[in-house]
Order: sequence, then C-alpha cells, then structure tokens
Amino acid sequence: MNDITKQSTSGLMTESQIARDRELIGGYAYQTIRKQSKQVFKLRSPVLSDTDPENLHQMRIATRLLRSALLLFSDTVEIEGTTPIALSRSVAKLTKALGKVRDIDVMQQWFGQLLEAASDRKAKKKVNKREKADAIAAPSHAFSKKEKKVIQSLLKVLKKRRKKQFARMDTALNSATYKRLVKQCKGWTKQPKFSPVAQRPAASSAIRKMIKPLAHLLQHPGWEVATKATDKNAKKAGSSQRYILKPISLGQLNQQLDQHGEQLHDLRKQIKGVRYQAEFFRGLYGIHYAAQIRELRSLQSVLGQIQDQLVVSEFLADELGPKWTDKLPTLYEAFQSSRLDLWKQWQPLQAKYLGLCDHLNVPAETQAGTDMDVTVAWKRLSLNLAAPSRGSERVSTSLRLSS
Repeated sequence: MNDITKQSTSGLMTESQIARDRELIGGYAYQTIRKQSKQVFKLRSPVLSDTDPENLHQMRIATRLLRSALLLFSDTVEIEGTTPIALSRSVAKLTKALGKVRDIDVMQQWFGQLLEAASDRKAKKKVNKREKADAIAAPSHAFSKKEKKVIQSLLKVLKKRRKKQFARMDTALNSATYKRLVKQCKGWTKQPKFSPVAQRPAASSAIRKMIKPLAHLLQHPGWEVATKATDKNAKKAGSSQRYILKPISLGQLNQQLDQHGEQLHDLRKQIKGVRYQAEFFRGLYGIHYAAQIRELRSLQSVLGQIQDQLVVSEFLADELGPKWTDKLPTLYEAFQSSRLDLWKQWQPLQAKYLGLCDHLNVPAETQAGTDMDVTVAWKRLSLNLAAPSRGSERVSTSLRLSS
C-alpha cells in the first residue's frame, strides 16, 4: 500500500485527505508546493533552448515562490531524506544561477531600448502610457554619437558575460543537485507526508504564519532611511518618533543612498518575501487583504527601481571606470533626475509605514497561540495596511533586475 493512503501520524486523517483539503493548512501547503515545483520543472527545457527570455524570467520567479513556500510550510510538511529548509537552500542556489543570466538579459534589453529610443524620436511618441511609466530614466535629449558607441560596446560586453553565465546555468540545470531536487519534490507530491500541524484550519494558521514576518518587516531599519528623530516635546505629544526629510535635495538623497543603500536593498527583499507568503493565502481573505498585497508590490517596485539604478551604476563603474559619468553624461543626468522623482514616490509610503512601526504592539498573549489572540494581533498589525497610499498606483518597475 502506498504511503499516500496510510494513516497520518495523528491518526485522524490520511495524508491523501489532508493534501486534498484546502480548508486545512496541510492542504494549502500541498497545493502551493505542488504548483510551484511543477512550474519550475516544466520550464527547464524551454529555458535551456533559449528561444524566449520570458521562460527564464518565469522560471526564476517560480523558484523564488517555491523557496518561499518551503520555508513558510517547513513546520507543516515532512520530506523523506531531507527537510523543507534544506531543500529550500538547493532552490536558492538554482535561483541564483538563473538570476545571473536574467539580470544580463534585462540589462541588454534596456540598453538596446535606450539606443532605439535615442535613434528614433518619433518612436517615443508611439510608446503607450504603460511603457512610458516603465522608463527607468528616459533621457530628456538624444545621446551623442560618442555615447552611442559607448553603449554599443557595453552591449558587446554583456553578450560575452551572458554566454559565460548561461553555461554555468546550464551546468546547474543538469547537475546531480538539480536532479535530486526534482526527485525529492516529485516524490513528495506523489506521496506527501505531513506533521500534526497540517490538520489545523488554514485561515487561523495563515494568520499565525504571517504575524512574525509582518512584525519583522515593520521593525526593519530601512524604513528610517532619510528620516530624523523628532524632539522630546514632539514625542511627549504622542507624534511619530521620526519625521521624513522634506524637501530633500539630490545631494542629500545621494548621500543617504551611499550610506544606507544596503539597508534599503534588504528592506526590499524582506517586503518581497512577505508579499510572496501573503499571496499564497490570498484565497482565504477579502478585498482588504488583496489591497495590502498590491501595496506590498508597490513598495517593492519603487525600491526595486532605485536598486536597479545602483546596480547599473555599479556595472558602468566596473566597465568604464569611476568616471563613467563623463562618458555617458546624458544617462547620468537622467539617472539623477529620475532618482529624486522615485524618492518622492517612496516618501508617502514610507511615512505610512513609519506610523505603523510606531504603533506596533503585538499582544504578549499571542505567544500562547489562541485563535482569538492571533486574530487580534493580525488586525493590529495589518488593519491600516489595507488602505492604499496616495501615489502608490504610480509606481512601476522597468529594469526588473530586482523583481
């Protein structure tokens, strides 16, 4: 008799029954891991055929979602010969290999579009509104002939880099580690095993799983970049403990990014992780929950655009030297102008979440774990998050290096 039809460790339900029941957290875990692992594995051949870069993009996203699911449900599922956390590390290595190629693809596409737009001013008028929003830093005027030659040389460099990284990715997708990952994931989906936790209701279990990531997110120091502490009198009056630097000059912003760029990068990654986990439970909750997921996406997007600029600037400094701005002055000017605009989009969102940080107070009794206490804590953490911030709809990403 297959393991899938045997009694679960709790003796109440079979593993098969748990896997099919979406009202249980075990059923949610099974459906999520099955869906994401299937997506990863079916894209391997299209990615290696290298006919459409979108296949690589989707596989990279699927590996991130699979890793997030394995971590989120690590206390719910049991995988023979390994653990969900150990398996997530194998997935993370695969994501990294895919990401190296994907980042080059995006940068190649972006530089190519810059050249095309600069060469054909009429083409700019045909760009739809969405494409305009996706322009990370559209130059206000055309590149000079010298600048075009520099960009063309950079595209040649990227082409060589891609060939090298693609070979490494190919090796990763044909490695024993990858084959073991496939075997373990497929083996578990055919014959799933669960811990006793799997038979808990999905709705209350989901709330439990989201409280700690939300609390950690709200306490992240990245929210305080380009802010100052209020004076003692303001604190006594009960106002926010920090205020946002407004107006902020380009020089001040660049200084803040130089000093705290890594904090913002880490904040963006944490936002992304929380968003992935939250999306797994979208079907359990209503429109306010969906609105919060959209806002998390907006937060991630605007920080991602800022990070994209920093990544491109680093690439240009590596290839052209620290004085790359002299060789590409038009691009540098566009970057600087766009950076300040992006930060102005970020500030309303930042102010909202700083306020939530100040009022963060998860009740101690939540540690005891009653459903009522968990629900109270969830509402206290996320009730205000569902209200969209002004300007959040304007945010869009372009390079997508940080997606």
